[in-house]
Formats: sequence, structure tokens, C-alpha cells
Amino acid sequence: MWWKRVLNNSKNRRVKQDLKSTVDKSIEIRNSDIQTTLKTWNNLQTSKIHKYDEFYNVCLYSSVVTRDISILWNDYSLTNNNTKKNLYGRLLSMTIIEFLDDINGLLGKNLRIELKSNNMSEFIKELNEINKAFSTVKKENNTVLRLIRNNSAAHKSKNAKDLIDFTDQVHFENLHKISVEVSETNIKLNELTTKIIYKITERIKLNVEKLKEKRIELEKNAIQHRVL
Repeated sequence: MWWKRVLNNSKNRRVKQDLKSTVDKSIEIRNSDIQTTLKTWNNLQTSKIHKYDEFYNVCLYSSVVTRDISILWNDYSLTNNNTKKNLYGRLLSMTIIEFLDDINGLLGKNLRIELKSNNMSEFIKELNEINKAFSTVKKENNTVLRLIRNNSAAHKSKNAKDLIDFTDQVHFENLHKISVEVSETNIKLNELTTKIIYKITERIKLNVEKLKEKRIELEKNAIQHRVL
């Protein structure tokens, strides 16, 4: 009956509105985390501490891309407009393939060397496993993602008719699965970086305590010297 359709449509709108509100709050939290990480890194560099640069660069890059993928996925899922859904799907595909192109290098040799030099070799095995997981996602989905990126999302073709024809034919049957795989691996990366951040924080606190003790000792020696 007509009133049931109206009721269902009303419920669907409320669900989407609630989901949009949840997504907006999630974005705020992600942005806050990004700013906190950036502030920490800036403070270290201001103190001329650069031995964690590779690590904090990975943290920020991963966080920014994770936020962008989340935004695009929700825009893609929530819209009822086919043209918008097609656009969000293409942009999401492009963002994922560009991320998968970059992340293996960021998690590679330079970061491993930095971890070793900072006596954090215990994290390298888990790092390699995460890097391998990203490589697997890329290998399994590279062809379809790159096809979408090159032929529609990035507008590589200068032939407008080809762009329109390809765009109209694009289907995203596996986009949800790919997005989930990337997000799940990113969660593992986030868990690892959180453990490393805790260790860096403990070391910094310990160094600060040592500096305080050294300063107190110097002040005591200065006072004794004046008394003598």
C-alpha cells in the first residue's frame, strides 16, 4: 500500500541521516588525530629530533588516506544519484590505487632502517606482514582499479566520447570488498604505529626525567661550590 512505501522511505531517510551524522563525527575524530600526530612531529623537529621522520610521515600519510577513503566510500554508499555514485566510485578507485602504489615504498627499506637505528627491531616483522598484505590487495585488484583510474577517474584519455562511454559502462561490484580489505589492513597498520608511538613517548619521558635529574645535580654542585 502507498502508506507503507511512504513509511519505508521515511525510515530510509532517517537511517541515512543518522549514518551521515555518525560519519561526520568520525571525520572530526580522524582530523583531530591527524592534527595531534602532526603537532607531535613538529615538536620533535623543532627540538632537532629527526630520527623518527620516516615513521611519522607514514603515520600521517596513512591517516589522511584512511580518512579520504572513508569519506568517499560513505558518499558512494549514501547517494541515490547514479551520476554521483559513479563519480564517487571512480574517485574512490583512484584514491585506493594511488595509496597502494605508494604505501609499499613508505613501509619499506628506509622505515626498517630507521626502526633498527632506534632499537625498535621488534616491530619489523609485523611491519613486513602488513606491507605484504597491502601488496596482496594490490596484486589481486590492480587490473580493475587501474583500468578505472586510467580511463575515467583520472581522465587520461583525451577522447571525450571514450570517456563518456567508459564512464557509463563502469561497474563497481568489488569496490566494497576492496575498500574493506584496504581499511582492515590500515587498521593493523594503525595498531602497530600506536604501539611504536607509545614506545617513543616512553623514551622521551625517560630522557626528560634524566635531564631534570642532571639539572638538579648541577644546581646542587653549584650551591656546594658557592658555600665552599
